[in-house]
Amino acid sequence: MPLDRIAARLRHRIPATAWAAFLSCFLSGYLIHLFAFTNLIPNSDGLSRVFDPQQMTVSGRWFLHYASALNSFTQMPALIGFLSIVFLSLAAAAAVLTLGLHSRTLSALAGVLMAAFPCLGYTFLYMFTASAYCLAILLAVLSVWLAQKGGWPRSLAACLLLALSMGIYQAYAAVAVSLSVLAVLRACLDHRAGWKDTLRLGLRLMGVLAAGAALYYGLLQLFLSVKGLELLSYLGMSQAGGGYPVAQLPRLILSAYKQVLVFFFLPGSSSPFTTPVLVLLDLLALALGALFCFTALTRRSLWKQPWRPVGGLVMVALLPLAAGFAQVIAPFSDATPIMKYAYVSIYLAVVLAADLGLSLLPRPRGTAAGSWAVAGCLVCLCLYGANINNLLYTASLLVRAHVGAALCLDGIVAPSPENSLAFIPLAPSLTSHVELIWSRSHRLSPAGQAFLDAAAAYLDEDREQALQ
Repeated sequence: MPLDRIAARLRHRIPATAWAAFLSCFLSGYLIHLFAFTNLIPNSDGLSRVFDPQQMTVSGRWFLHYASALNSFTQMPALIGFLSIVFLSLAAAAAVLTLGLHSRTLSALAGVLMAAFPCLGYTFLYMFTASAYCLAILLAVLSVWLAQKGGWPRSLAACLLLALSMGIYQAYAAVAVSLSVLAVLRACLDHRAGWKDTLRLGLRLMGVLAAGAALYYGLLQLFLSVKGLELLSYLGMSQAGGGYPVAQLPRLILSAYKQVLVFFFLPGSSSPFTTPVLVLLDLLALALGALFCFTALTRRSLWKQPWRPVGGLVMVALLPLAAGFAQVIAPFSDATPIMKYAYVSIYLAVVLAADLGLSLLPRPRGTAAGSWAVAGCLVCLCLYGANINNLLYTASLLVRAHVGAALCLDGIVAPSPENSLAFIPLAPSLTSHVELIWSRSHRLSPAGQAFLDAAAAYLDEDREQALQ
């Protein structure tokens, strides 16, 4: 069969919503993170993750070394970033299929959200393993997609994929857990799904998640035994070998809820991403999601079946816990930003609600208004995510989050008591020349000329102070 015909068949077999999610995630993701892909960001964790397989095994990530072999032939951030975004785009397509979205526009927005979510920026600090981490996200999403379809072969494959995902990074189990909650929420609000089918789906997903986690732990013990290794004390891994602290489970659950609420709704908190603008956008998204869920329940009279609103409310209540599940499975440490990527499921819940509710609004004008509202809100969220993943501002967020220190030029980010930043000069002094260049033959605009005059005056003043 000619290659063109194979490609055409493949294109027609894949739903348009999946294509929309894949293409939007790939294009927006590569552009948003282009700075990380075209620069080498120093990180002490970089190459050691590729060339020291034992180090990852003793951190519980026994499959990370093998997954990182996908890009072991290159040190080019642009190529590693390409592989990473391809895996993430496939994950976006699989997530859209799992959620059963019908709107191509909302599917595209879901792809952009998965690419623009701020926590993904932390992933690309670990550039030499970024493709493996994005592969872990893909494996977690595929495990839910397969489990949702049912059947023993698919369920067993889903367990294996989840174990491999956790073997790359345990925190990505939260992606599978939160997506499972959204899948059950979708069934509760779908008039074609009965309560028995929904119950079976929930139990099947729970079984796959539990079996996948057990398989991960069993393979971890096998790796440690064969290699004669012990878990590191890093992030409390060594304590995990002594058993799970069941008595602390209520505190961990409350901590997971608290971290999700703080991340989205508490500006000036430990999360550097949370600003008043983002809080307003999050509140708007929350209100729209509630409106669309209410529309889905009322317009099809689903509320007459009590199990649907009750099940939907239970899933909505469980979603923050599912998104913050990394805190529950890592009881001996606090969740770091890279462990919070599953929080994107909160935004995916709004997309799911919009997909369910927009088509049921009573008047075409109302449908159009709702479409523009949700699209505007989600686009603003995406643009905000893109904005906070640029240049030194991103590094300042990492410093504020106590990830490390940033080596930079003085004056680019202004330190102040409000942002808890301080510039400490190197000793002995290390300077770098910065050139301001413009074309003498080109007539500057009034604003450009004013900037040039102000810069010249500032530099002259700075030079005089240096001479004194």
